[in-house]
Amino acid sequence: MKAQTQIFGRIVKRYNLPLDAIDDLNNRYEEHKKDLASFGPRLAGRLDSELEFTHMIGKTKISKYIVDCMNDYIETLEKTGLYEGSKKLEILSCWINDMKEGEYNPPHTHHDRTGWSTVLFLKVPEFVDDTKDPHKFKDGKLGFIWPDGVACHWMDPEVGHFYIFEARHSHCVMPFKTKIKGAVRRSMSFNFIEQPEVIKNV
Repeated sequence: MKAQTQIFGRIVKRYNLPLDAIDDLNNRYEEHKKDLASFGPRLAGRLDSELEFTHMIGKTKISKYIVDCMNDYIETLEKTGLYEGSKKLEILSCWINDMKEGEYNPPHTHHDRTGWSTVLFLKVPEFVDDTKDPHKFKDGKLGFIWPDGVACHWMDPEVGHFYIFEARHSHCVMPFKTKIKGAVRRSMSFNFIEQPEVIKNV
């Protein structure tokens, strides 16, 4: 898988995941979403549809690619001297966002600022770009905020792009307008940590 390392004050890696695996994930989500519980009460997003997918992620075609990316990210941290520990990783929570026109995610961090977090784009609608000046913020982008709290690097959402970053890395999503009424910007996120060692009684 193609990967790109970017540093916005902290290390962010972007991977390109196979579109057939994205299709499989979208299909499974559509098939089961009526039975999924709301995850919204635990999240910062100002949107209506945030559904828990933790118990489903392991059943999808994309799970094997995700595990490879998680391991690659940890190896990158090890090579840069930013991490030394177990490679036994555990997904704590996973959810899928269906963001509609006008909805957004304010600047926030994940899971008590421990471990790592992700964003995977599953659907991206055609946005209305009505900005008249080049310096204006573009709608629907994912923003990674620098630790100084001043600068923010904006990423264009693209289906199959998968980002891994520190859970303490503040990020946000801009609202948007769409050309097709009711179109959604769908993404999946999850948090993962180093699996704690299990001490067995002898």
